[in-house]
Amino acid sequence: MHNHLWIFVIIILATTLFLGLASPKTMAQRSNETLGSSVSTNSLPSSISTSEVLTLPEIFNRTENSVVQITSTSPVSNSLVIRNGEQIPQDDVALGSGFVYDQDGHIITNTHVISDPNNVEVTFVDGDSYSAKVIGQDPYSDIAVIQITDDGFQKQIPPLKASNSSTLQVGEQVIAIGNPFGLSGTLTSGVISQMGRVLPNDITGYSISNIIQTDAAINPGNSGGPLLNSKGEMVGMNTAIFSNTGVYSGVGFAIPSNMVQKVVSSLLKNGSYEHPYMGITGITLSPEISNASHLNDTKGILVVDITADSPADKAGIRGGDVLTSVDGQDIRLGGDVIAAVDNQSVRAMEDLLSYLEEQKAVGENIELTVIRDGKTERIDLMLSARPSQGTENKSQPNQGPEQLKERPALGINGINMTPEMAERMNLTQSQKGFLVEDIISGGPADLAGIRGGYKVANINGSDINLGGDIVVGIDEKVVNTIQDIQSYLDTKKVGDTVQLQVIREGQEITIPLKLGKIQSDQTLREQAPLQQLPQLPFSQEQPFGGDLFGDMYNQCIDEAGKEVCDQLFGR
Repeated sequence: MHNHLWIFVIIILATTLFLGLASPKTMAQRSNETLGSSVSTNSLPSSISTSEVLTLPEIFNRTENSVVQITSTSPVSNSLVIRNGEQIPQDDVALGSGFVYDQDGHIITNTHVISDPNNVEVTFVDGDSYSAKVIGQDPYSDIAVIQITDDGFQKQIPPLKASNSSTLQVGEQVIAIGNPFGLSGTLTSGVISQMGRVLPNDITGYSISNIIQTDAAINPGNSGGPLLNSKGEMVGMNTAIFSNTGVYSGVGFAIPSNMVQKVVSSLLKNGSYEHPYMGITGITLSPEISNASHLNDTKGILVVDITADSPADKAGIRGGDVLTSVDGQDIRLGGDVIAAVDNQSVRAMEDLLSYLEEQKAVGENIELTVIRDGKTERIDLMLSARPSQGTENKSQPNQGPEQLKERPALGINGINMTPEMAERMNLTQSQKGFLVEDIISGGPADLAGIRGGYKVANINGSDINLGGDIVVGIDEKVVNTIQDIQSYLDTKKVGDTVQLQVIREGQEITIPLKLGKIQSDQTLREQAPLQQLPQLPFSQEQPFGGDLFGDMYNQCIDEAGKEVCDQLFGR
């Protein structure tokens, strides 16, 4: 009975999803409060408007016609499916949501929903579909505007009214409407979980600031749809989820309506939007970084690097010059610490990002309060437009994450040796060096045959992988700590070959290693550390997309057998 019931559920799911499933492309990806002021309250052209609090059915009935499903297709090079003995070229298909902006057929959605399409189609809740073209898009904020191009389009759909997102409060009820998993016209509800989140955007490398966090269920296909308040007004655009499975886990993110309005206005006028830009690579201070930097305060932003010829470079902002391992991370210390901007204190990178995006524009001046060599200084800086992707000036060394990625690396993770570790490894307690715990797959150390740890031991409350190689020298230069390795690598370049002296099973051996590129982003230009968000592609070769259905398929095999499940899942 158990098996039959489970199979019945699978059949329903498989049938439903096969009839209309797709997922959006990459959904863009920390927390902290932002500087307080609100932005200008431009409003979208509005006809759906009310001052009364509505019930959920009333909100849905008033807004469902203004929410659309967006399907975009892009050619996938060298992608073929053999069907009935015939090779069929495949397209990459992305499904998302959007909402009506005005009576001229303009629709608002996410950039990642319509990224590089050769065809965009807009489908209304009544099933009518129309072709559309891209009017403008801003990948940095993940906002795009498209317009219906069909001559026969005559729908008089009321645009959504936008509310001032700066007035939102934690706990306020919100409603998301969209097309999760291709299920059109779906409403979910929840509350504002927090404001002022920073959402890393792995496509551009710059974060999106002041993001709304909600527990309203948001799933693949909701991207670009509206987040509404209890009056049916748009307060945000649903954009991302935080999930280990690729589906709803109680944490969703929406771009605030104030940012949507500002960017959309520029996209309609110019086809693009200019973001104010400083040109720094920074990291939020932590107690460990403050101690290592001999600072009294633990609030502010440590400037790690600056971009050549950027506003920060021209204003004389200083980056770090001393590479130090802090709490397991290699960080360049010694740079300026930004404590305030325009006399408003900044506690974290998120504060600075939100202030620049909400309050400032390209060409305006800001006054930075920085701590330099233990003294407080004030520095004026004129903001420029954020350079387009790939055009940053990289003439100076160590000028940002791209430059950091070009620094040579061994491709290892580990920890400095301690007497306790040496004793556990049957070595003299005076043994120095850097213990290799893990090897980056396919990296220089992996290719050279360096060995990582394989025995987990708890030493002083920390789990450490013992048994790996201990790096004690590099090109005959003594290595006592990670700092010795990093200092020497600063004199080398990617592609150089070095000779590593390591202790392996009590014997010292020499291993040649060709240096590769560093892979870790310990600091990111004008953004906070990344959070892991799922990649959610969809193609016609994967009609069920995502790990969820892979798990269901595997569980189905366990319960009912491979033959039955292959038929259910179309495999």
